[in-house]
Amino acid sequence: MSFAPAIGRVPAGLILRLLAGAALAALAVGSAQAQTSDLGDETEVEELVVTAGRTLPGQVIGDIAPELSISPREIRAYGAASVTELLDALAPQTTSGQGGGGRPVVLINGARTSGFSEIRDLPTEAIARVDILPEEVSLKYGYPADQKVVNIVLRQRFRAWLAEGAATTPTQPGGGATTGAHGGLLKIGQGRRLTLDAKVTQVEPILESDRDVAGGEGAFRTLQPGSTDVTLNAVLAQPLGRGVSGTINGTFQSTESQARLGRSSLSGEPLIRRSDVDDSRLAGVLSGAYAGWQWSYTGELAYDVAKSTTDRALSSLAYTDRTRAVTTSAQSDIVLNRALWSLPAGQVSSTLTGRVSRMELESDALRAGASQSSDLTRSIGQVQASFDVPITRAGEGLGEALGKVSGNLNLGVQNLSDFGELASIGYGLNWTPVKPLRVMASFSRTDQAPTMNQLGDPVTATPGVRVFDFERGETVEVIRVSGGSADLDGGRRDVLKLGVSYKPFDKTNLSFQANYVSTRTEDAVVAFPSASTQVEAAFPDRFRRDADGVLVQVDARPVNFARQSRDELRWGFTYSRPVGPTPSPEAIAAMRRRAAGGGAPRAEGQRGAEDSSTSGRPAAGEPQPGAAPAEAPREGAQAAARPGEGAGPPSAGGPAGGPGGFMGGPGGGGRPGGGFGGFGGGGPRGGVFQIGLYHTVAFRDEVLIRPGLPVLDLLDGGALGSGGGSPRHQVDLQTNFTRAGLGVAMNAKWKSATYVDGGASGENLEFEDFATVNLRLFADLGAQPIAREHRWLRGARATLSIDNLFDARQDVRTPAGVTPISYQPDIMDPVGRSVRLTVRKLIF
Repeated sequence: MSFAPAIGRVPAGLILRLLAGAALAALAVGSAQAQTSDLGDETEVEELVVTAGRTLPGQVIGDIAPELSISPREIRAYGAASVTELLDALAPQTTSGQGGGGRPVVLINGARTSGFSEIRDLPTEAIARVDILPEEVSLKYGYPADQKVVNIVLRQRFRAWLAEGAATTPTQPGGGATTGAHGGLLKIGQGRRLTLDAKVTQVEPILESDRDVAGGEGAFRTLQPGSTDVTLNAVLAQPLGRGVSGTINGTFQSTESQARLGRSSLSGEPLIRRSDVDDSRLAGVLSGAYAGWQWSYTGELAYDVAKSTTDRALSSLAYTDRTRAVTTSAQSDIVLNRALWSLPAGQVSSTLTGRVSRMELESDALRAGASQSSDLTRSIGQVQASFDVPITRAGEGLGEALGKVSGNLNLGVQNLSDFGELASIGYGLNWTPVKPLRVMASFSRTDQAPTMNQLGDPVTATPGVRVFDFERGETVEVIRVSGGSADLDGGRRDVLKLGVSYKPFDKTNLSFQANYVSTRTEDAVVAFPSASTQVEAAFPDRFRRDADGVLVQVDARPVNFARQSRDELRWGFTYSRPVGPTPSPEAIAAMRRRAAGGGAPRAEGQRGAEDSSTSGRPAAGEPQPGAAPAEAPREGAQAAARPGEGAGPPSAGGPAGGPGGFMGGPGGGGRPGGGFGGFGGGGPRGGVFQIGLYHTVAFRDEVLIRPGLPVLDLLDGGALGSGGGSPRHQVDLQTNFTRAGLGVAMNAKWKSATYVDGGASGENLEFEDFATVNLRLFADLGAQPIAREHRWLRGARATLSIDNLFDARQDVRTPAGVTPISYQPDIMDPVGRSVRLTVRKLIF
């Protein structure tokens, strides 16, 4: 295997400068274009919703209602520029206790996507509605029920170029600044969608000499590595005829980073680690209907290359360790949905999923002059079936006493070429005794296998890693060995969930949720824990000490734990209300007549979006911005569930509101040069206030590392990671306010104190309770009166974000009040408080 450095690579710094120049050029072009159009008579309608029945455009499969639906007006209140930022802001609402804490399943218009890269860069201005649904909905799309579902409904028509520049800096002097440029194009029209996106981000390193680190190595060690990341992304979605639609997505991402690991005892120069990762991906989705079946096919090809070099000095010899890992994967999924037969309470629906995949992992490592190679292949065949069975219908028969009840049964089996068969089974009930209240209960049992990376990643040794040795009560620098472990076994995971959702008022957007989750995992595959006395007693072969008993090496490759158990309750509420004037019934009727082409108002249940706006003033007959409907919608017209919701695009096909369509259509509303909802034209006068508060309390969090050893209670002195034990309480608070194009968004997180018991001969550590607050201030400049004279401001937004507003750091001390070297605030969090300024321009 050759480790010769790659040649012919375009310097990342040059790419950064080129993209930054392109962004500035796009801004200049946008200014010229904006100056040629007339703002005065333009009227912006946030969304017109036509609801003829009970089905919303883009609604998900099944009868499980969203836990939360978010309108365009409410989306603006988060101040998020992209789907990625919006999901980050919605983390308190999308967190699940059933999965691994990762990103939720994301759908587009109620359908599967080719992957997260298809939608991550979409501007939030293109979103008509966001629904957050419980984990059970993921079964209907062929996914396991361990993550919540986020359904993003896009506007029917939208066109905009995007140019964005951002700069972030810590408030502490010295190092850590981040700069980025982002350019893109999004066109939606006539059922087609085109996305072209490019971004580059450059992060400056933070050296120990830049921070107040006692006992550090100054400029010879980085607390944060420097890196450059370049991402290119393209998506094309369109109808293919005969009811079939398709999407293709290509992504390339390249990341280079460099870190200093300390001073070489031989040369006196810094020891350097260089990493280079290139990820390429091509994916597609086809969907349609045949013989009563709704079907969806997803295919993906991926090719990832990761390389690293690490300088080391051992005794009197200098080495450069090298690793290279190449991962090639292919996967195909087919998902079928159909109502099978009718029961007195309704139709039995089914979801059938078939999946085949193949992954190859080739890795090579050269460590201290010795080479090691690994070549692993895994093929997987999987089938899964899920059945939803209505048991009672509300108001009929037994449903008069019980309300609406439905059940679910799901079964799955997969065969791994290198691991054998794995099975899964789950079942649950969905009960709505009265309309505002929903109760859900579910149980699942899933066999699990270690991933290919956990088995076969190249072994890497990192020198100079600081760890706290609980046995001796001191901070030491060790060689940390990481990579894959071929000795891992598979496990089994049981999850019991009881959930309640309650919306007490029809006209008030207030929702309560509570979920109790109990999880048991046998033979769990986990990352190696920190060097506590209990862990060292369980894995003595993973720790190496010198003749004096000083810890010198930790083998941190993944391991199996005999059992993990966690019981938690997460409960909270969300509340939002529109802020601003309310339109008259005559104004609403006029808006509806215009949307219908000048004809008579449509049937009850049809509704125009309330958050209509102009360039600073309403047009004749236009409702005042921030409007709420004057008449209540009929039952089932969920699009008009609450003021300001704007549930989705019209269901009728074809462009409306003017010429254009896919390649030449207007931005968002059907008028040339127009924006929508304040992002292109004058902007909304009305606004919204939101608040969400969630509390998680853990009743049990225990680990049995090996049979015969004491159980580790992570809530009472046990620990697996370097961050201490598991907090018993966690509180997430989120509040947003926006009006007239100006907004503020705040989120805060608090965790209760923990401690680590070092044992009879070791040292204890106390971790104080910890709270962080993040603040975001934003202004849609095109929504301000100044935009009348400065038309180039149309579609422009400025955002000032302050992360860790109070520069909070985790306080860690021994019983004597001493902070160990490895737990110094600047080592645990070298960035601290940071300020980010983003300037963004949409060119419609």
